[in-house]
Amino acid sequence: MSGPAQDRPGAVVLAEAGARAWRRVVAAQRAARPDHGEFYALAGELVDTLGALRALAGVLGDQIAGYGSGRVLYDDDGADPGARLSVAARDLAVMAVALSGVEVLAGDCWSEIGHIGVQDGPS
Repeated sequence: MSGPAQDRPGAVVLAEAGARAWRRVVAAQRAARPDHGEFYALAGELVDTLGALRALAGVLGDQIAGYGSGRVLYDDDGADPGARLSVAARDLAVMAVALSGVEVLAGDCWSEIGHIGVQDGPS
């Protein structure tokens, strides 16, 4: 989160906007009166967002595989850059699997909410 948006890659600008939007969603929902339609819609958006995050973890993992191609890599601590990239690639693969599992749980939650009907009664 540094520098003007025009100096930053488009994917980074979009990711920052998405994170800000989700923080605003949390604040708005915290202040909202519970509503079944909102629960259902937000659960669906969670499923979609988790799927996008899973896909991004996969893309980043794939990109790390060729990261050093045609470039000289160095490590600011003097460690082996290839070893660090291997760890990062492994972590992204584990993250993608974990996000896939969470995406399934979110889908199950969304489905369960979808089976519920709500009839407003007198307050």
